[in-house]
Amino acid sequence: MGNESENQRIMTWPDETLVDSRVRYILDLDGKLLVFEDVPARVNPVTGEQFFSPATIRQIQQIAFSANAPARTIEASVYDWANAA
Repeated sequence: MGNESENQRIMTWPDETLVDSRVRYILDLDGKLLVFEDVPARVNPVTGEQFFSPATIRQIQQIAFSANAPARTIEASVYDWANAA
């Protein structure tokens, strides 16, 4: 994830460059966090903004609403910003 390779496609517009990458996508589904790893995306290397194809989003939604077991489970800490300082 995030590693550049020789096979990466780079798309350039007058004011923006997007690089084909694999990223982590986090979905909050009714307070339950789902983490998708190695998701194909186009990423702006300057801003870090990620763009996903409609097909990729559909597949994420299908997985999120399926009864399939995840590859693994992780624990996450939650901080309240107002009380963190």
